[in-house]
Formats: sequence, C-alpha cells, structure tokens
Amino acid sequence: MTLHAPKLLTPEEFASLIEVAITAPAAEISPAHLAKLVTLGYVAESPKGPIVTGDGLIRITEGE
Repeated sequence: MTLHAPKLLTPEEFASLIEVAITAPAAEISPAHLAKLVTLGYVAESPKGPIVTGDGLIRITEGE
C-alpha cells in the first residue's frame, strides 16, 4: 500500500484524480497528471483507459 501524503498533489492534479474516478475509463486528463497519478499508485492504466486504484480512492477520501 502506498504511503499517503496529501501534499504530493496540486489542486489540479487532485481534480484529475477525481475526474478519473468519476469518468473512468474515459477520463481525459493531461498526460503529466496521468503520469504522476500512476507513479504515486493512485491510478492504473488498463486496456480500456485509466482507473483509480484502492490507494487513489483512499486519497480522495482524505481530501485535497
């Protein structure tokens, strides 16, 4: 499980995480945001597109 550190995401990156959660797998977020969210373990790439991981859902519940 990923160590959760709320300050690792900018408000825009956090908004991208929420967008993936709401619209997955059809989310359209910037490649830079996607790369960071995948690196942090909050989003995984599936054959259909990005999806939020369990760690990503926890991060969303922790808030911005």
